Amino acid sequence: MKYPVVFVAIVVLLGAGLRLSTLDKRSITHPEMYVPGIRLPAAISEPAERLTITSILTGTFSSDTHPPGYYLAMFPWTRIAGTSLQAIRLPSALLGIACIPLLYAVGALIGRPGAGAAAAAMLALSGYHVFWSQVARMFALSCFLGLCATVLLLWIVRFNKPRPLATAVYVAVLLAGVTTHVFFWGILATHLIWALGNGWGLKRLPVICRAQLLALILGSPLIAFAGYQSGNVVADLSRDVPSFVADLVSFGFVLPAERSGFFPDAVPFTGAWAWWVLRAAVALTGAALLIVGLGRLWREGSGKAVLVGSSNARMTWRIAWIVAGIFGSLAIMGFLAMSLRLPADQLHPTIRITKALLPLPVLVALFAVVLDALWVRLPAAGNWRRAFAGEQPLIALLAVVPFTLLSLLALVRPVLNQRGLMVVAPYVLLVMAAGLVSLRSKLWIAASCAVASIAFASGIVGYGRMTVDPADYRQFASAVKAEIHSQDLVFVRKAWYETPIFYYLTPDRYRLIGRNFTQAAGENPEARIWAVLLYEDQTPDEMRAALRGYRITRTITMPHAHAFLFEPAAIQSLTAGVSR
Repeated sequence: MKYPVVFVAIVVLLGAGLRLSTLDKRSITHPEMYVPGIRLPAAISEPAERLTITSILTGTFSSDTHPPGYYLAMFPWTRIAGTSLQAIRLPSALLGIACIPLLYAVGALIGRPGAGAAAAAMLALSGYHVFWSQVARMFALSCFLGLCATVLLLWIVRFNKPRPLATAVYVAVLLAGVTTHVFFWGILATHLIWALGNGWGLKRLPVICRAQLLALILGSPLIAFAGYQSGNVVADLSRDVPSFVADLVSFGFVLPAERSGFFPDAVPFTGAWAWWVLRAAVALTGAALLIVGLGRLWREGSGKAVLVGSSNARMTWRIAWIVAGIFGSLAIMGFLAMSLRLPADQLHPTIRITKALLPLPVLVALFAVVLDALWVRLPAAGNWRRAFAGEQPLIALLAVVPFTLLSLLALVRPVLNQRGLMVVAPYVLLVMAAGLVSLRSKLWIAASCAVASIAFASGIVGYGRMTVDPADYRQFASAVKAEIHSQDLVFVRKAWYETPIFYYLTPDRYRLIGRNFTQAAGENPEARIWAVLLYEDQTPDEMRAALRGYRITRTITMPHAHAFLFEPAAIQSLTAGVSR
């Protein structure tokens, strides 16, 4: 590729168009209701309203399974930009767009600008990446931070001289990553494994390894917090490793699958045998390119040496590790102290995991000190070191190691999901691109490009029909709002699947009742009552008890959504008598 920068500029524009053109097309979804700043009715929404940093932290740890980083980053944004659909989704779209040139930069830094440009084009036209870049969640941010960290790492080790500012920024990006998504730990672990492998045999532990260990120590309290969050109710995730392998090697989830999300009808490109042939061809082509690319990167992995640390700074690093370890354990201790204030029925039993992990930061700090002291005594490296030598194997490892670690974890607890693996997908695409540009046969190149072109075009169409929630809350709310009177009561259940309706039926305009239904009906005997139900066909028992003596006079029904208008039977009879 003669002019890769010009090519990348074009695909960035194409990627930006795809991510920005339909940003508010889909209805709000339940996961997006966790964005801070959205006004929600008190005591009847799940999650609860998040208007302060304190409420963000307490709400995240009590009812979420993700770290609070994304929500904290969105807090000042929504205060400035508001909470319209475009406003809350724009940061994800911009970060998704930024991932495209960053992936090219990774390819250029390992000496493969052509592969970087091809991978950037794949990422720009990936329906999978486009879709999750249009959702107000942390996935685009974690992908962006992962690529930023990799670019910084490659830049730092490119020259054998100190880069303290770049190293400090690198540590900050790693910490931002682990505070954004739990899958980011796979990126940090892979960076550390690669750096240790490259530094094996050197007289001193490389500075970059020391920085990575510092990030590991400072971020370790989040592991203890995640232990507590494991007691929260979560979506049904997967441990089906073979299916995820097949989807991942299919050009990074390029075709939507049953695990991708919800569709208006059946999953696109399934059913007919021709579609299964296409899926098989895409998976086999992607797997072949991945194997070729991995072999090429590991075989030609020579590059610049990893920066070697100075012996004069060893004590400074050790002090920093110990201080960071103490700080981390104090942070866990503070979390445990706050948990004592919770009522016993609200405290998860998993708090015992957090208590057991109290010494974790200090233990990791001691491990770092011991490793630094014993580094010079390590035995000579064997042939295994070839898998780490140079810069190109880093990308090969990033395409393999994080997913492997998650697959092993899935054997204990189902954690696999496509959206979270967005942090891994760019490296898989880069390895495939490296395999593609290294092919010698024009026939194989043409065949691979043809399959990839069909797959990416189909993926854009398929993911365009996908939704995060089956119900269209916006369309349903519009129909209900057209018929609600100002004095009507609106009965809803306190449940996570009901909460998105509050984005449209806002508490400042509608009389929303989520508890004490009988009392509310008694205090407003002449009011009409709307029972708004999501994913339920009949009114719950607690509502039904309050609606005795009422009759249904209007029904609004849409997929997964119902609204029933109840009017007092006595008033209805009186109205009928006056009419006669």
